Amino acid sequence: MNRNIKPLVAMALLLSAACSGAAKKTPAPTPAAHLTSNAATAALANGRSIFLTGRDVNGVQITAQHPPLSQSCAACHRPNGAGGKHFADGAVSADLHYSALVRGQKRPYTLALLERAISTGIDNMGKPLDPVMPRWKMSQRDLHDVAAYVLTQLK
Repeated sequence: MNRNIKPLVAMALLLSAACSGAAKKTPAPTPAAHLTSNAATAALANGRSIFLTGRDVNGVQITAQHPPLSQSCAACHRPNGAGGKHFADGAVSADLHYSALVRGQKRPYTLALLERAISTGIDNMGKPLDPVMPRWKMSQRDLHDVAAYVLTQLK
């Protein structure tokens, strides 16, 4: 994994997991004091669940701004993230492997850019994705978890 993005992804994953249970009125804990491998594992499990099933680990269905063609990321991008599904409008689902998102890009996807693509349909270059890509609506925690799962687990 790229040396520049690996620490950022790990920190975002751990921060997301550590803060996900905190009450809104409580300030976020200092990162080093509350980070555990269990929290990171839980965040990746949540991201995996969202990617494969369209539901978070609690069973809550992830929705989209407009009804999606499929209820999960894996339905279009395949469970391994390889993409390649062809749609009626000529679009082809993207390869979500790290090599395609990071190494194969003039401007590599970061966690923040991938979150933006998932939630708003704007790609790493600031251009709109094809309308067949749903503009997913989910909590910040779920968005972080699924984006981190894609960037770190789909190799």
